[in-house]
Amino acid sequence: MRYGRLEESAMEGKTMNEPSASPLFVALLFILRCLVPLAILFGISYLLRKLGLVAEPPEPPSDYEENEEHQPPPAGKKKKKKER
Repeated sequence: MRYGRLEESAMEGKTMNEPSASPLFVALLFILRCLVPLAILFGISYLLRKLGLVAEPPEPPSDYEENEEHQPPPAGKKKKKKER
């Protein structure tokens, strides 16, 4: 199989042991791979809240208390009954 001129010139002088990426190129790839999607995600989230398309959660009822009596028991454990 015969390679074209561009492929032959691209393959000349390259070995598997020779690093082909500079630290600057790796940093650029990191930014493109990680930080740009995060920026897009937070930008969309900000716009949705700004436009009012995502509502804030409602306030809990006035008689709601955060204590163990109102919490369901953990899975697999039964609540002990009070003795009279």
